[in-house]
Amino acid sequence: MSETKKSVPVRLVHDVWLNDGERTPAGTVVFLSLAEAKALITNGKAERADPLPGE
Repeated sequence: MSETKKSVPVRLVHDVWLNDGERTPAGTVVFLSLAEAKALITNGKAERADPLPGE
């Protein structure tokens, strides 16, 4: 599966502007492409929201 096609859940740590500049508040769980999720996590704007194995 392509890295840009897979959708993964992330919890926003800071407000971010997604979808044509629409503000998405911190604490929201959103599903993004893997590339977008990695970028936000790397920049400290989000954290993983997927369950740990066995949960």
